Amino acid sequence: MAKNQVVAIDIGSATAKIVYIEKTSDALHLINAGVIAYTDPNNPQNISEAVRKLWDQLGIKHTFFNKHRMEVGIALPRRFVVTKRLPSLPPATTDAQLPSVVEMAAETELPFQAEESVFTYHDVQRTTESLSVELVSTRRDTVSRYMEFLDETGATPSAVIPSMFAIATLARNALSSPTARTILVDIGAEHTDFCLMRGTTLEFSRAFSVSGNQLTRTLMTEMDLDTETAEHEKQHIPAHQTPTRTWTRRFIGELERSIAAAEREISQDASEEISEILLCGGGARVPELVETCQEQLQISTRLWDPLQASALDTSSAPASALEISGDTLAVPLGVGIHLLNVEEPVSLLPTEVGVKRVESTRKHQQLIAAGIAGFVLLVLVLSGIAWSRSIKSKMDLLDNQVATFGRLEVGANKQLALELILADKLTHRISPMDILHALSTLFKDRTKVAWKTFEVNNLDDLQKTRITFSLQANSYDAINSMDGTLNNSKLFSNIELGEVTTTGDERRPTYEVKVNCRLSREAVQVFAQKRYPKPIFEMKTIENEDVNIFLPPGNFEALEKTSKEENKENEK
Repeated sequence: MAKNQVVAIDIGSATAKIVYIEKTSDALHLINAGVIAYTDPNNPQNISEAVRKLWDQLGIKHTFFNKHRMEVGIALPRRFVVTKRLPSLPPATTDAQLPSVVEMAAETELPFQAEESVFTYHDVQRTTESLSVELVSTRRDTVSRYMEFLDETGATPSAVIPSMFAIATLARNALSSPTARTILVDIGAEHTDFCLMRGTTLEFSRAFSVSGNQLTRTLMTEMDLDTETAEHEKQHIPAHQTPTRTWTRRFIGELERSIAAAEREISQDASEEISEILLCGGGARVPELVETCQEQLQISTRLWDPLQASALDTSSAPASALEISGDTLAVPLGVGIHLLNVEEPVSLLPTEVGVKRVESTRKHQQLIAAGIAGFVLLVLVLSGIAWSRSIKSKMDLLDNQVATFGRLEVGANKQLALELILADKLTHRISPMDILHALSTLFKDRTKVAWKTFEVNNLDDLQKTRITFSLQANSYDAINSMDGTLNNSKLFSNIELGEVTTTGDERRPTYEVKVNCRLSREAVQVFAQKRYPKPIFEMKTIENEDVNIFLPPGNFEALEKTSKEENKENEK
């Protein structure tokens, strides 16, 4: 099953939250997100209708063609999940045998009847002498109830992810240290999830009932307020002031009990200090709750916005999705990322549902493949018929064109032959005299440099032309100057100087060198311009009283005589 898109759903006590995430080769992209409240949280049908309404508002298309590309994950609250480590499994158990061994061990460790439960395992710890796993279980009817909330959307869940694993997956991008112990607290409406992590590993989790709704009820009781007013007031009364202080004490007390329970359960490194507490969820918005927790627990505490810390690309999400408070989306975001990035997600989806979904997906893919194959076959048949009908007319047209081109070819060959002859006649041919003249022009001073030999090979093919000449000079400086002059010339390239030899006596030595070079690409054009220079026209001015006439060189005496006669006639 391709994991391209995930719709992650968190059905809470007061609201339902949905995030729509797509995975590409380079990143995770938030397509849309939304939150909807229930008018009657105790009515399952009301919750189903709210989920379907939010599904439609987000524009999620669960069609025939994308059904096999989209996964739907549901979050299961931590309070419904039981975890227990199975420490004494046979160490010789292979990976293939492990599911059966865990199933047999679970029958005695589950807190309820095996037929009434759904369980899985994760965190396999294997050594040569021991094997242990963590068993994760819940009641089957609890999973079925959450799955029924999706009936009106027409979607079948592909995974049921416990909320603590979703939060832990999401938090891996926000932790400041890969080895430090960090507490994550998601304060929901009816329950609060507590997760203790060491680096990226979830070590301990639990849920307790001190939550946002309990604070509302506390304010209603102590201030004699209705529900709506109490909801408003709890956003303005600081955590350390009465009557919110009562709720804050209970909340901090539960945090202390959770930390103590974690230290009892985690025997190794239990004394290691906790580096940070991250608060999220709607209940974390109580004014000055962060400061109060930090002061009472003496642990660095801060608010956590999972939408900003999840490394999601939000550029394609609509503005309405980005306006949602990210601190309420920790669980659905974690479910989506857990399904997309974890190779073996921790899911409590009943086995029979998973098998049915896999079979449905397989049949769905077969139908799509058969439909595509039929469509391709139909296109091929229709294309063959159209091709057979048009091929005859194309052949006839081609025959006519061939006959026409044959007549044109004869005339074109004649014209081409004439043009080639003319081009050959007009093309400048470089002669040895051109090269000698160019060298004589470059080295006018024979007292410094003089030729001894001169040889030109393959002058008909400029790419193979090779020019060789020997020079005599009165100094090394003259040879260097000659080399620079040749290199700066547009006529010669690939200039190579041979070994410089010395002749004559010590007082007046003579230096000889052999030079090899080739003609440059511009040589033909330069030689042609020198042999056939452009004509230069001189202009002569004839002045008159009224008009200045400019004429090229010619018979100016006749023109002047004619002009004088015309002036005399005008005077008469």
